[in-house]
Amino acid sequence: MKTTPFLGTALCLALASCTQFGAAHRIDAKRCDNRQTVLDFYQQSLIELQPRRAFERFVSADFVEHKPDVPQGNREATATFLEALIASMPKPRWEIIRTIAEGDLVFLHARFSPADRAPQYAIADVFRLEDCMIVEHWDVVAGPPDSPINPNDRF
Repeated sequence: MKTTPFLGTALCLALASCTQFGAAHRIDAKRCDNRQTVLDFYQQSLIELQPRRAFERFVSADFVEHKPDVPQGNREATATFLEALIASMPKPRWEIIRTIAEGDLVFLHARFSPADRAPQYAIADVFRLEDCMIVEHWDVVAGPPDSPINPNDRF
């Protein structure tokens, strides 16, 4: 294939700009720690019981919630749902057990209790992030077992 000097120069510039963009993107990715963003969000929203403030700070305006209990499945509906949930319990308590981060996903395993000495729920949360903001959430909630036969607990 024969190339003109102009085409060769254009290709070099295009490759250089891609390389520069890639380098800038890697720098931004290093500055954004998805795992820490989710930990900070969880800390403020559920451990400190301030979901509205946490949603304003860490959650994208076009957030998508997949929890079937949340009407509309958007940021406002989810913040309102969590505020009502917290208000309906005597002393709700969430505790983060472990996290796993892979690319734009952060998985969180938590323990939840609605009151002191109440049976504990196991929660698995999955968050997807873009540009250091939470944009999507899924969860699986397992209530306290009635009569566990396994000697190992879920935490």
